[in-house]
Amino acid sequence: MLAGNKKLARGHPDWRPFAGQLSPGSVRQAMVILNALFAWLTEAGYLAGNPLALARRRRAPAQVRITRYLSHDLWEVVKDTVAAMPAETARERLHATRGRWVLSVLYLGGLRASGLTATTMGAFFCRRDAQGVERWWLEVTGKRNKTRLVPATDELIAELARYRRAHELPPTPQFGEWRPLVLPVIGKAGSEKPLSRGALHLILKEEFGLAAARLRTRGPFRPEWDRA
Repeated sequence: MLAGNKKLARGHPDWRPFAGQLSPGSVRQAMVILNALFAWLTEAGYLAGNPLALARRRRAPAQVRITRYLSHDLWEVVKDTVAAMPAETARERLHATRGRWVLSVLYLGGLRASGLTATTMGAFFCRRDAQGVERWWLEVTGKRNKTRLVPATDELIAELARYRRAHELPPTPQFGEWRPLVLPVIGKAGSEKPLSRGALHLILKEEFGLAAARLRTRGPFRPEWDRA
């Protein structure tokens, strides 16, 4: 037995290529090579089939079950909190309206932060289904630039119309409308910039902070309120 684990050159008399165990990476590489070899032999007619094609493939990892979510009761508390925000001035009204719309599109549309900040109003579109009923959809581009279609419920479309009317816009967007999904409270019309992730964080932090304070006044306080 050789002392130590020093690798020997291939020309060394003590070199033993199969003395140790293959690493997982080497095993996978060997299987890839053998599979390619058997596939070629099968295609050339030397074999009736590729034996490695029947090898059991590794199963994809199971999806993680979601156990933390906002319950219906807590959602109602948050909505009531936003509805009670100051709305005496025009700026306060737009601020409260924006907060309600952000919560609505995140909760009802199931959007991520990246989807909310990168999506435009023109991503909403209406199509007739097989029964001839008009249904609204929202096209969202998420992680790894993957596009998905989100069914826009009647409640979400109602919230969209309410939000747009507050900005003196038609209730539903036009096809290809370039305005961001969340409009700025102040700014010149026609030059609206999309909401940043930092600004989105501040909006949600304010709203859920107010909702948590509202819940504490009810007492007794339940820990799951802060974890929701």
